[in-house]
Amino acid sequence: MTMLKRIISGAVYVAVIVGFFCLRLVDKRLFGILIYAFSLIGTYEMVHAFSAKRITENGTDEIPDQAFDFLPNRGAEHGTEMAMALSQKAAVYVYALLFTPLYYLIEWLWPANGYRGMLIATFVLGLALLCLLVLDHRNTDMKNTGAAMLCGFYPTAMLSTMILANAFPDASALALLLIFVISPVADTFAFFVGSVFGGKKLCPAISPKKTVAGAVGGVVFGTGASVLMYCLYTLATGYEYAGLGNPWVMFVIVGLITSVMTVFGDLVESVIKRHLGLKDMGKIMPGHGGILDRIDGTLFASTFVYIVFALFIVH
Repeated sequence: MTMLKRIISGAVYVAVIVGFFCLRLVDKRLFGILIYAFSLIGTYEMVHAFSAKRITENGTDEIPDQAFDFLPNRGAEHGTEMAMALSQKAAVYVYALLFTPLYYLIEWLWPANGYRGMLIATFVLGLALLCLLVLDHRNTDMKNTGAAMLCGFYPTAMLSTMILANAFPDASALALLLIFVISPVADTFAFFVGSVFGGKKLCPAISPKKTVAGAVGGVVFGTGASVLMYCLYTLATGYEYAGLGNPWVMFVIVGLITSVMTVFGDLVESVIKRHLGLKDMGKIMPGHGGILDRIDGTLFASTFVYIVFALFIVH
């Protein structure tokens, strides 16, 4: 039953992504609706996670749904000390609510300047959270202020790279395809290769199930997916590469490092969940968990793909 739920929710997720890729053929700004939804749901999951700390006895993320109670001592050590104040939660939610709309508003008023709205929103969030150390000093401290900043930066600020990639004057569709294809391919084949070959654990203290063989397999297939997407995109659109160096070498490098970043994204979320004693970040995707459980690697992949395209491919 769990596998069936996982397949169905995964299929729905893919259908939604494909649907928004189709919508962006009408107006690519419509793709921003998807990113905005990721931001709002992801922010809720992060804030909720830091408001309900749960730790298992063995410290793993293998937690049954019913085992969400605090354990003595461990709960106090890893939990309540980082619970955010109401004022901090409000600041983070307002940031997530305004971040994407502010980009599109400024982009509409002053084309090519939407990124300024993102910077303003991020600076204001940081300033507000620091000021709350004084204004709400009874309920805030350095630890929950750090947690609030993390909830703002991850995922909303990291998702900004998708918005900026979507706005590229050329090859924006290719950038988004690489973001949404490489990461799940690397993740999926890492699971299958790891299951078949087993072997040495990649990072047992953080994610006991991940293996070195799985990570290597994911990187290999993720790199292949990058080259394949470049080929298909070129054939379908007549795209002429005008970036730095040889395109084949470039997209091998993009695939290789993006796949590695996907692994890091997955491990970073595992660290967060382990510290908070959570199995999943949410329940919106049955069999997968929360939206952050689905896009953790994609967030890191998006950041790297945007940087490479902005510096070396798009002019």
